Amino acid sequence: MRRLLVILALSALLAAGPVFAQTPPPTQTPPPTQTTPPPKPPPTQTPPAQQTPPPLPVPQQKPATPPPPAPKPAAPFPADAKFGFVNLQIIVNESNLGKAGTEQIKKLQEKLNAQLSAMQKEIQGLTEKIKTQQGVVEDKILVQWGRELDRKQRDMQAAQQDAQVQVDQLTQDLLNNFEKQVLPHIEAVRAEKNLWVIFAIPPQQGDTPPGLQVVAAAPGLDLSLEIVKRLNAVVK
Repeated sequence: MRRLLVILALSALLAAGPVFAQTPPPTQTPPPTQTTPPPKPPPTQTPPAQQTPPPLPVPQQKPATPPPPAPKPAAPFPADAKFGFVNLQIIVNESNLGKAGTEQIKKLQEKLNAQLSAMQKEIQGLTEKIKTQQGVVEDKILVQWGRELDRKQRDMQAAQQDAQVQVDQLTQDLLNNFEKQVLPHIEAVRAEKNLWVIFAIPPQQGDTPPGLQVVAAAPGLDLSLEIVKRLNAVVK
């Protein structure tokens, strides 16, 4: 350790040696006095000329948005017509009664889907637990978890079937209530216009196409919006 300190001290002296060697030895004769010229004043700097900033860009005015086209007036009902028809899907979509029923079905579906999603997460979590713990826990514990997984899967299937039943029942109840409130208005329009028949195109359910399809008809024979107007006057 002592030898190391000595080596470090020598290294420091050797490193400082050249610095001391550059210092001139002192002499008895004073050096001649040198007259130092007075420092020159710094040159006067002319401030740069102020540049005129470029003109700001003029914002381009957006073209005015054209107003939406006015809705086309409904075609008049033929005075000599004895037939008419209504599209129940249009009445469901446009009437306050139909919109309220659609919202009820939507809320029920969201509630049931949330419940099914929670059950599905439990099944996935237990499946992953069994997969990762194989060879770590005892076999009897894995058997117990497997039985619990089977039970959860059966509960999931039963919950899916029950959810579909609930949606179908609510849909049917809403359709029955819908018909009870719509049919009187359809009959009133038939009587006022002295029509023989008003056909109805039923709303499409799933992949089932409507039972009645109108392939050609005068535009004025469609009384759907007339029924919507009368229905909304009663059901706010």
